[in-house]
Formats: sequence, structure tokens, C-alpha cells
Amino acid sequence: MSLARRAAGRVRLPDPRAWDRVTWGVLAVVAVALVTRVVGLDVRAVHHDESLHLTYSWYFAEGRGYEHNPLMHGPLQFHLIAAFFRLFGDGEFVARLPHALAGTALVATPLLFRRHLNGTAVVLAAVFLAVSPSILYYSRFARNEPLVGLFTVLMLAAVLYYRRDGRLRWLVMFSAALALNFAAKETAYIFAAVFLLYFNFATAHELFWRPRRAPGATPATPSTAEQVRHGLWLVPLAWVIAALWPLLGGVRRRFGWAARPREADLLVLTMTLVLPLLAAAVEIPLLAAGVEIDAGAERTLAFAAVGATLAISLAVGVLWGRLAWAVCFVVFLGIQLPLYAAWGTHIDGVAGIFWNSLDYWIDQQDVRRGTQPGLYYLMMLPLYESLVLIPGVIGGMWLTFGRRDGFAALLLWWFLAVFVALSAAGEKMPWLTFHLALPLCFLAAYALGGHAPRVAAAVRAGRGSTLAWAGTAAGAAGLGLLFALALWTDYGLNVDHPDTPVEPLIYVQTSPEVPVLAERIVAAVRDGPASRVVVDTQQSLTWPWAWYLRHVPITYVDGGNLGADSVNPDDVLIATVGAVPFGSPIRDGRGAPVDYRHRWWFPEEGYRAATPDAVIEGIADGSMPQRWLRFLVDRV
Repeated sequence: MSLARRAAGRVRLPDPRAWDRVTWGVLAVVAVALVTRVVGLDVRAVHHDESLHLTYSWYFAEGRGYEHNPLMHGPLQFHLIAAFFRLFGDGEFVARLPHALAGTALVATPLLFRRHLNGTAVVLAAVFLAVSPSILYYSRFARNEPLVGLFTVLMLAAVLYYRRDGRLRWLVMFSAALALNFAAKETAYIFAAVFLLYFNFATAHELFWRPRRAPGATPATPSTAEQVRHGLWLVPLAWVIAALWPLLGGVRRRFGWAARPREADLLVLTMTLVLPLLAAAVEIPLLAAGVEIDAGAERTLAFAAVGATLAISLAVGVLWGRLAWAVCFVVFLGIQLPLYAAWGTHIDGVAGIFWNSLDYWIDQQDVRRGTQPGLYYLMMLPLYESLVLIPGVIGGMWLTFGRRDGFAALLLWWFLAVFVALSAAGEKMPWLTFHLALPLCFLAAYALGGHAPRVAAAVRAGRGSTLAWAGTAAGAAGLGLLFALALWTDYGLNVDHPDTPVEPLIYVQTSPEVPVLAERIVAAVRDGPASRVVVDTQQSLTWPWAWYLRHVPITYVDGGNLGADSVNPDDVLIATVGAVPFGSPIRDGRGAPVDYRHRWWFPEEGYRAATPDAVIEGIADGSMPQRWLRFLVDRV
């Protein structure tokens, strides 16, 4: 029996009354989550990245069209925001509403895992998802993270349902969620790899153990030496066996593989759906070898690589299951094609599916935007996700290696694989902490939820030693303290200083002075005396002014070209310091300039400069724990 199925067999489903209590409990948490995600949603100043998402979505809603640009990730977000603009009008609240609703829906997803999580764990998972500082903060943000998180959880649910009953509907659900993930953000490549590797190992595990579980098979439990000798060789070959299963009749009879494992179905499906989207990876060895690829050569290479990968996927998919694969492939591309092609108004956008997206982000890995240290997430997780990090990692390790629990192993793999991938990536950003907190919420709930009923039974029966009671009380007190700390952090991030970067999760933020100044400028143009706004494009001043001033005439001029011929006396000029020198005719007839802070950054010099020796010394003399505690409490 596989680890996952052995674990699932131990789970007892609660009676219908418990289902009702659990469901209503989760719905109550969802209601609270909705409030925390939508109240004051438009208070925070629009972030630089948000302003691009909002402005181009507004253009789309106004009928100016949409063209996919991998710089701003997938097209799904722009379609959603534009649709909300058309329905409810443009504004910061409306723009962030799709993400807030996705973040709220995410809180309800533990109900999908009732066969693996007991009632306590389901409610705990919902609570953890609701209060996680990383998840809550970025669910109030017009970026892709809550969309990606929701689709990833739906992929996981589809996998578990398919492994249970093998129905086509779950493969279709998986294909749709995977397609939406790719249409949302390029992190989908990471999550697809995480699932593929898991399916590969799970297939190898099934191929090794299934013949030994058959009636009359001997030995039922092979020795460690046999597991190593015959088990490990299956890992690198599992995907080949899964892909060529119908052609390997002789090999299957020799090893006793009567039926194809469902894990192999998931492996083949994911592999054939994703392979054509990896065509741009062909550039990696060519560039490493020093091959120059100009625009013409790249176009030829793209057509050849995409055509070849599509042909391979088609051949393997038809060999696997003609009808099932065709349905899933149509769903997969049927979701993405209209989004990337902007419903037929920009056909060239289809290249973003098969080439442009991966091509762009391969190049960006060398840029290393953010220039964060390699252990960046080892700093972020304890600061913001200790509530789920501590019980999640400790409980997940114990369940996986101590109890050989397959579901815990899957959740732990999800967290560790994403952690390694994001830590190795060239661009490390605070919003990606969202994707590390997500599996930890489920893992911590699974570990604690499994322990809670035993503790409750012991309390009712009056069992347990004094030491056990003391340990349980200390653990509960510690968990309560971490919960209070999470709520305090949530309050600071979303109420007290939502657009003031006094902590690393905020990182860089538009100053709250900008929306206040924007209201004055709009009034000056609308009611006089100004006729238009001129924006100096140096230092990316265009953003977020393009969003805030979208309803008034605006012209963008490079700072080096600011002069009397480009700026009229009745224009409002927004420029960087020093762009208009003293004595310039632009200053004639104008009042004193209004200084403002455009955007501000969290001071990163301290942790970037930290060395292992300095960290050890700070821990030894107590200065680092003091600074850590002061930051956790006061955020200074």
C-alpha cells in the first residue's frame, strides 16, 4: 500500500453532525477573512507594480486593448481587473477586489481535504490561512499571489481526488487549475515542477510496492538492501515507464505491473501539458555554449522547439489515453488561448504561452532584481510565519519520518521544494513568502489537528503524567502567543502602517503623500488654473502617476528634455529633484515647488551585510534576540 493511501486509510470520517459543525466553523472563519480582506481595501497607496496592473487593466476596460507582456506576468489578472472595472467602475478598491475575493476563497479550501484532515485540522487550516500575515497582506494587493495560491490548492485537491477514484473529472479539474496558474504568473513553472517530481517519485514508489502487495506475493516486506537495489533505479525511469506504458508489455509482466498506477496518469498528463510551454528552455544550453541567437534565429528556433514539443506531447498523450488526453489538452489550451490572445484582438499574444514568458524570465534570473541574500526566506519565515512554521516543520517531519504519513510527506515536499526553488531563483521578493506560508498552513493544521483529539480525550479521561500535562500546557501557551503575534503583525501591516515600509514584507511602497497630492493635482486641472500634467519619466516617476492622473490630460517627457518648449506655464510639472535647475525658464511665474516622497524602501543594509560570524556572536551575547524581539513587538 502506498504511503498516501495507507495514511488515508487511517483517517476516520466524522459523522454528519461533525461535518455540519466543521463546515459552519470554516464558513465563520471565511466570513471573518472576507471582512479583513475588504475593509479599507483602498486605504493603502498604490504600489509601483500595482499601478502598472491597474493602468493597463483600465486601458483594457476602456476599449484600448490588451497586449501580453511577461514583465507584468500573465494575462488573467488584467482580464479580471478590467472586468471588475466594467462592472463596478475604476478605483483602488475595485481593482484589489478580485485578489481579496481569491484570498477569501483560499480560506475555504480546507473543506476540500475532509478525507485527509479531521474536523479540527480543517478549521485550524482555515484559521491559519485567514491570519497568516503574508497571505493576508498580499490578499489585499493587486498582484497575482492569491490567484496562484488558490489554483495551486485546487490542483492538489484534484490530485488527491483522482488518486482516490480515478475519474476523468479530476484530471479535467487539474488541467483547468494548471492552465489558470500559468495564465496568472510564471511561478507556475515552479509549481508544475514540484508536482511533476512528486508524481515521478510516487509512480516509482507504486511500481516498487504494488507487486509485493499482490495476494501471494513474497516477500511482502523486502529488505532494505532490496529496496535500495530495486527501488532507486525506478526513480529516474518512472517517467519513461509511465509515458511508454502500453509499449512495455513484456517488461510489465516481468515485474508484475498489472495496471498502470494513477500516479503515472498524473505524471503523463502534467508532463504532456507542460512540455510545449518549456520550449524556450532550449536556449539555456545554447547560450551556455556561447551560441549567439539573433532575432531571426530566435524566431526559427522558437517555431522548431514549440513544434517538436507539441508533437512529442501529442504522441505520448494519445498513447496514454486518446479521449482523456484530448479533453484535458483542449481544456488546458482553451483557457489560456483566449486570455493571451485578448479574445482574438491580439493574436501575437499566444507566443506568451509557448515562448515569450519563459524566455523573458530565463533572462531575468541573471538580473537578480532585489539582490536579496540566498537565505532571504530563512529570515522572512520566522518573522512572519512562526505560527505555522514551527508546528508545520516539526510536526511534518515527525509525521513523515516517524509515522510514515503519506499526506504529511506530500505537504512537506510541497513546502521544501518551493523553498529550495525560490531560494535558488535570481529574484527573491517578499510577496513570494505567500507561497511558502500556504503549504505550512495546511501542514501545521494537519499536525496539530491530529494531536488535538488525543489531548481532548486525555483531558476527559483524566489521563497523562504531570510532565505530559506540563508539556502540553507549555505548547498551547506558546501557540497562543504565536497566534497573538500573528494578529499583531496583521494589524501593523494592514491598519497601522500599510504603506510605510518599516518592515521587510512591505519592502518598497509608494508614499501615502502621493494619493493626497494626486487629488490636489486633479482638482487643479479639472477646476483650473492648470491645463494638463507633465511628468518627468526619470527614476520611474511615471508609476503610479499614470494611474492616479488617468482622468486628466498628461504628457510624459524625459528629464533631459524638460524645457520651455515641452512645459507650458499653466502645466503641473512632476519632476525629480534637480531636473529643473535654478534659473531655468520653466521656473518663471511658478510658485515654490512642492516637495514630496515618491516611494520609500525598507532599510536593508543590516541583514544584507550580516555574516555568519556576526549572527553567531549576536546570538551568543544576546543582542540579536533583543533586536529580534523589539522588532516583533514594535516593528522598529
